[in-house]
Formats: sequence, C-alpha cells, structure tokens
Amino acid sequence: MKNKKEKNLISLENNDSEIKTFSDLLRFAGSNKVILFVISIFTLLIYANIVTGEFVNLDDYSKMLEQTYYHNILSPVKALDGFGITIAIFYKIFGVNSSAYHVQSILHHILNGALVFLLLRILFGKKISVISTFLFLAHPANTESISWHAGYPYIIRANIIIPILIFFALYKKSLKKKYLLTSALLYAIGLIFFRSGGWLLVAPFLVVIMDQFIIEEKIKFKNIKEYLPYLITSLIFLATVIPSFFKERIESLETLYYIDTETATPLLNRIPYTIYMQYKTTFYPRTLSIYHEGKFINPTEYTFMVFVTMLVIFGIFYFWKKDRRVSGLMLMMIFSILPSFSPVIIAWIAAERYQYIPSIFSSVIIIIGLIWVDKKLSGNNGNKKYVKTSSKSNFVLYSSIIIILLYSIRTVFRNNDLRNSKNLWIATKKTAPYSYRVYNNMGDVLANEGDLDGALENFKRSVALKPDYADAVHNIGHIYMTKRDYERAEKYLLRSLEMNPRLYPSAFKLGIIYLEEGKPELAKQYFEMCLQYDPTSTDCVGGLKTVNQLILQTNN
Repeated sequence: MKNKKEKNLISLENNDSEIKTFSDLLRFAGSNKVILFVISIFTLLIYANIVTGEFVNLDDYSKMLEQTYYHNILSPVKALDGFGITIAIFYKIFGVNSSAYHVQSILHHILNGALVFLLLRILFGKKISVISTFLFLAHPANTESISWHAGYPYIIRANIIIPILIFFALYKKSLKKKYLLTSALLYAIGLIFFRSGGWLLVAPFLVVIMDQFIIEEKIKFKNIKEYLPYLITSLIFLATVIPSFFKERIESLETLYYIDTETATPLLNRIPYTIYMQYKTTFYPRTLSIYHEGKFINPTEYTFMVFVTMLVIFGIFYFWKKDRRVSGLMLMMIFSILPSFSPVIIAWIAAERYQYIPSIFSSVIIIIGLIWVDKKLSGNNGNKKYVKTSSKSNFVLYSSIIIILLYSIRTVFRNNDLRNSKNLWIATKKTAPYSYRVYNNMGDVLANEGDLDGALENFKRSVALKPDYADAVHNIGHIYMTKRDYERAEKYLLRSLEMNPRLYPSAFKLGIIYLEEGKPELAKQYFEMCLQYDPTSTDCVGGLKTVNQLILQTNN
C-alpha cells in the first residue's frame, strides 16, 4: 500500500530530521542562525522606504496617540487591552513618532517571518519552509498591515496565532500534553488581551484543519477531544464578549462608515466576491487598494467570480485525494478570513490586511506547485519519492527568486503609496475611482495644503457619489466656514448633523459661527450638543466657557 508521502505531490527531503519537541525546534533555530539573520535583513531592506513615512489621514494614529488613554499604561492594563498596552509603551518611549511605529511593525513582521519558518519546517521540511517564508515576507498584500499604522493589529494577532499552531504541531509530533496546554493557553491569553474584532477566533479552525489535513493521514473524528480546550475557551468568549462586540461593531460601521448592514448584499452573493478577491490578492497581487468599493460589477465579471469560487471548491476536493495538504492550505486560507463571511456584516468583504495570515498558506501552495512542475520537468512521473530539485534545471530555485523579486519590487512601490496621505489617495483614486471616501480623504489633504477650491471640489465629488455621506457634507461646510461664507457653511453643517447627530465637530463649528454672528444663546446650544457626544473635547469646553462668559457679561 502507498504511504502518505508517496501519495503527496511532493515529499519531505530525506535529510530532514523530524522535529518533535521544543528543544528540537530551538536546536533547529540555532543551527539556522544565518537564515534567520537573512530573514531580518531582507525584511528591513524591502520595508526601508516606509520607515520615514508619515501618519496618513486614514484612521490617523497621530490623533489617536493624543488621547490620554495611551498616556498612562495603567489604563490599557486595567482594560486588558493588549494593543493599547503596546501602544502606550511605545508612546512612553517615542511619543508621537511615525517612524518609531513603522519600525515596530517591521520588527513584528520579522518575528512572524521567523515563526513561519519554524512552523513550516515542522510541517513541510526545510526547503519548503525557507522559500515559502521569503515569499511571505515579501508579499505585497502585507504592506497594508505593516506600512499602514492602523493595520498593526493584524501583525500582532499573527504573533499569537502562529505559535498556537507551532505548539499544537509539536503536541501532535511528540504527544506531550504540555505542548497542547501551551497552545490552548496562548489562545486564551490572546482572546483576553487581543479580543478586538474577534479575529483570533479563527485560530481553532486553523488548528483543526492543520491537524486533519496536513498532520494526519486521514480524517480522525476522535481527535475532537484534543480541540476541547479551544472550544471551551471560544464558547466562554462568545457568551461574554461577542454580543456587545457585534452591537458596537455594527453601530461603528453604520455611524462611522455609513454602511447599512440591514440592506447589505446577502451573504451568498458576497461569497464569490470575497473568495475571488482573496485568491487574486494572494496569488496575483499586482493591483492593491486600501478601499474596495464603488465599482459596479457587471454580470460578466460576477460570473467569472462565481467560476473562480467553484474552481477553488473543486480544487479543495481534487487535492483531497491528490495531496491533502494542498486542500488543507486552501481551506486555511478561507478560514483565516472567517469574519468576512459573517451573515451580518462585521468586517469588510475584502481587504488586503485580512490576507496577512492567508499569505503564509498561499506561499506554501506556490512552492508546492513549483516543486511539482519541476518534478514533471525532471521526468520523475512515477510513484517514487521526490527527493530534491533537479540540479540541472534548478527550476524551483530560479522560479522562486523571480517571484520573490517581483513581490519585493511591488512591495517597495506600495510602500511609497503609503508614505503620506497625498500619495495614498492619488494611488487609491486609480484603483477605486468611484469610492466616495477616496475623494473625501483627498479633499482633507488639499485643505491642509491650503488648496480650498481643490478640497471643495473633492468633497462635492464625494457627496455626489454618496449623498448621505455626512462626513463629506460636514467638510464642505468647514471649507465654506474657512472662506467665511457663513450662510453656506451653516447650511451644510446643519445638514451633516441631520444625517449623523454624532458628528459633533459640526455642532462645534455651528457654535463658532453663531458666536461670530452674535447669537450666543444659539451658540451655547450647539456647544452643549457637542459635549453630549464628546465630553472630553477641549474645543467644545472652551467654546462653552467663552459663550457663558459672553452671556453673563451681556446680562450684567
């Protein structure tokens, strides 16, 4: 009977000794210090041009860092907020320094590269682990997580998820329960301190798929007892945290991003788009965009997306018999972005930052595919184990170098897009020309540069694309206010408040306008409205103090 290795498309190298314990893993890491060093230098080189990048006006971290919450580490500690703790530490050391936060993200990416190298070594052998790790490190889709400050949580979650998989794999290799307990404990700690977004809930799914498709030779239902620590922890988390999270997330999407979750595209219609975008982004990352919206998908394009989705499903079943590991990797890619498939929208349908974990698995699939092609080119079409790449063709080596080089070049160029707000929105206009948020953000950039007419043009373009977009309506009012055209400013600011009463900056600006026009009682009304939604706003507190003094003087 054929053994597992003979049935696979490719096999582990003969000289690969199996890693069964953490000590084995440490010895392997120690004997491969050169590779780990090259991983560090390579990553630093391809991300060097983002180090001096600025804070961009998309989820601007410079404004977030001004919040007192991050000025005292005890605040995030009491809140069990792991992200907040790391940010508070960096703020204490570096203050509001964009370069420091970029370096932080790059260092975390280097750590993930080392962890990926170790995980893939346990599962696939050294050759696949080395090449796949460099593909992962260079993958252009990962720039959104590394080079955009707000993408930082996706790198941190990977710092937790990959060790969860490593220790579970060590448990399966050694059957020592201490590794299973370590893996489950890491998962529990991750849920406690890095619970935002619920993305860590994908970890147990990845554990199960890795076990059943990559480690085991066939499906073993009895292994369910090994998954119980993850299941119990997940159920506790779901019962205590998820209800409030769903409510807060849906409210955030509706009030901050103006997404109507009730009238959103049904799940079955969304699935082909999400899967298509994932495979396009991970296997052909030429076109990258911070926004994926506004584009009309015609029936022909949607049919092609359905075709790709069916092809992925067919591939999973095909490789189930041909090489279960490929099926497992394909499934792990999909389950890594599980929140995107939620019936009620709690995440974007597509985003590059979501592909940070999936890019690990897509990189392995690419290398397995290259080794299989090389096997065919070398004439090894029988059932003999494939040992190494043909020394004559070096097909895998040269092909991998070309792909890594192309990935690296695309990453460097994408980093340039993310270096500042203007670069970002000029680039995004090309990929998402019908995104209302692009024009609003571009208008913000031009307004800061003093080009009020250019800013006004972009804000009006944003409203034309989405008439109920209160942020852009507010910004039009702000421009007119800056131009001292108070009549038009009042019109747009009032309209923005009608659309979104939580948009307290509109209330503040109306207070200023009415103060300028000598209407203190009306100004007071809007300053108080502003403080209802942001009691800590120093601008609104100052405005209310000024108007109260004016009213007092008038009465006296």
